[in-house]
Amino acid sequence: MANSSVSASGFRELEGPVFRAPWEAQVFALVCALQEAGNLPPAEWSATLGEEIRLAKERGEPDLGDTYYVYCLAALEKWLLEENLAAHNEISQRIADWRAAYLKTPHGQPVELR
Repeated sequence: MANSSVSASGFRELEGPVFRAPWEAQVFALVCALQEAGNLPPAEWSATLGEEIRLAKERGEPDLGDTYYVYCLAALEKWLLEENLAAHNEISQRIADWRAAYLKTPHGQPVELR
């Protein structure tokens, strides 16, 4: 990795931000919270995310290093639907709400849902 180094402990230390955007951190935090609460077993998450990545490869989508959290979000949405924790219309409405908030937010300002 060009933007990392190995510390004395043997772990990689990344240079720069771990997340490219706040939404990536939020997806990561949601998955962590679901796992910590015992609602999303790690093996189930791995299988769900792995399937999403496999499907993306089958569609011929290139991995340019910026797709991981896109696949995490897609996998999380699928899992929520499969577990009946969210409905299609709820996810669609939330996407529409975020899109509207994004379009109304001045450049350089954080996007917030009201």
